[in-house]
Amino acid sequence: MNKQPLDSKVFSLASNLFGFGNTTRKNDTEKAIAIDVASTLQMKDRIMAVYPAITDEAFAVTMDNYRKHIATYNFKTHAENELIEVHNTNVDLFRKNTTLNEVQKEFSKVFLLSNKSLKPREYNDKADAFCNEYGLLVPKKKIQTVKYATEIIFQNLLHLYNSQLMKRNEQYMKLRITAIRPIEEFKINSFLVTQLKRKDIQSLDLCTKTVRNHRQRLEECGVFVDYHFAGQNRPVEVHINAEILTVLDLKSLKLVVADNQLVTSPNENVLPDNNEITRTDLNECQMKENVKNISLDDKEFPPVTPFNLFFTRTPASKKQNPTEVAVGESVKVPETLSEKLQNLIIHPQELAVNLASQEYNNYKPIDIRCFFKEAYSGTMLKEDFRELVIQDFFKGMAKIYKNSTPFAGSWKKAINLYMANKWISFTGEAFNKAAIAEDIQQMRWRSEWARKWFVKHEFTPLFPCDYFDMTRKTSKEVGFEYTKSKYAEHLQNKAKYEALKKKQEANAVRRKTTINHAKKYENEVNRFFKNKITLPQLFDYVEKNLPCEFLEKLPAMIEKKTLQMNTKVAFDDDFLKYNLNEF
Repeated sequence: MNKQPLDSKVFSLASNLFGFGNTTRKNDTEKAIAIDVASTLQMKDRIMAVYPAITDEAFAVTMDNYRKHIATYNFKTHAENELIEVHNTNVDLFRKNTTLNEVQKEFSKVFLLSNKSLKPREYNDKADAFCNEYGLLVPKKKIQTVKYATEIIFQNLLHLYNSQLMKRNEQYMKLRITAIRPIEEFKINSFLVTQLKRKDIQSLDLCTKTVRNHRQRLEECGVFVDYHFAGQNRPVEVHINAEILTVLDLKSLKLVVADNQLVTSPNENVLPDNNEITRTDLNECQMKENVKNISLDDKEFPPVTPFNLFFTRTPASKKQNPTEVAVGESVKVPETLSEKLQNLIIHPQELAVNLASQEYNNYKPIDIRCFFKEAYSGTMLKEDFRELVIQDFFKGMAKIYKNSTPFAGSWKKAINLYMANKWISFTGEAFNKAAIAEDIQQMRWRSEWARKWFVKHEFTPLFPCDYFDMTRKTSKEVGFEYTKSKYAEHLQNKAKYEALKKKQEANAVRRKTTINHAKKYENEVNRFFKNKITLPQLFDYVEKNLPCEFLEKLPAMIEKKTLQMNTKVAFDDDFLKYNLNEF
């Protein structure tokens, strides 16, 4: 008896269940066991085909089966609703003619509150059990039938399912896979259903919520089975009932249906909440990764620190004294970048005295890359980082005071002014380190511009407390804040230069492209006159590889080239005759 090919997911599940999923190689006995188990687990109502597709004929048969199924379901639903109406009438009569005790009143309220979110059939089953125990106290919910609009939604879903199948068929055909296999699950994306168009006209004017409601109704009536929810960011996976779906196998060109179909309707599936945490069956590779992760988490590893590199100890029980270790040689731990930058901060008074004594006239600023590294991955506090940047700025500005001797008090006032106002928010908190680091390049450019200006004009700068006054913003006040406008002009000029540079580069590329086209054009024409290509080949090449203006000028070019060649041939003949006569 020939066995049907196994679904890869089912075989992986069977292998993992029996412990074969974590081994890289399986012996024949283990593989045979896994195949037998997988054959048992595999669903018997799956349609088997090589290249399944929902063609017009398969679509018509599927819709006929759908209408029969829905008609049967609606007939049963009407019968159930009649019984529900009788039950609800008896509940009303019982509550009117009977005096309920406190237990019955409170239990009925609790039942209604705790089960109001359930689907009708599940709710009605619990209502039957409750009424059998406490009396006819709670009514049942009416079950909705499948309306005509759901049929239109189902037709559009079949169109999407066929697109999914054809995409998979194309991949299998390229790989020349001809093994028969179960038809794959239908991945429903509600948004894609709302975006379907026919001749640039929207097919369904619906929202995704409406599509989900119709999909849920199709699950309740048994059209969609084997519902699987894999997360709110992934499409829902379902199978279409094998009693309804019919496909055409493109390999055998025959309509295919499932054998040994189930007659009873499948059980209802509960639609999970979007925030519900779900999981899927893991394949062999994922199982291996999970096993590795679990094994690593269960073990205790010592932290990788300098202490572990130079101090060792033998394994011991938890009761062992942790201080009993073999002490090795003491090694000096190198300072981190944050610690080095932290050590560069000095007291503001000391900084003012050093500036007054001109100790920073040849100061080299801290590498800006260190500031950015500290801003994004360092451990300094933002207040300390801000103070370091301000001190680095004043050390760099000491160059403009080489030929003057301001007092330490004037420097101290300028430092205090910046510490109180620079990079401070309205709440009194320091700016983020990244924001401060972004301004360092601007401050250094402005400092260099100010230095060059004082050198060029041979002008003595004001005292630091006046020069760094943030209210001096005009050129006549000769304050550092005026350099903001110069920096803005610099950015505008830089933008203009970048635009001009891009324009020149574009012109150069266009010019080179034109030269290359002209060269290709001339080469192909020469090849034609050397009988290396035919005239149709010349026209095809020019049309496909060169701009349209070359194709328009091609006839004139051929005519001109032909005239030149004829003139040259005539000249050569006359010259030859003349030489023969002279001879």
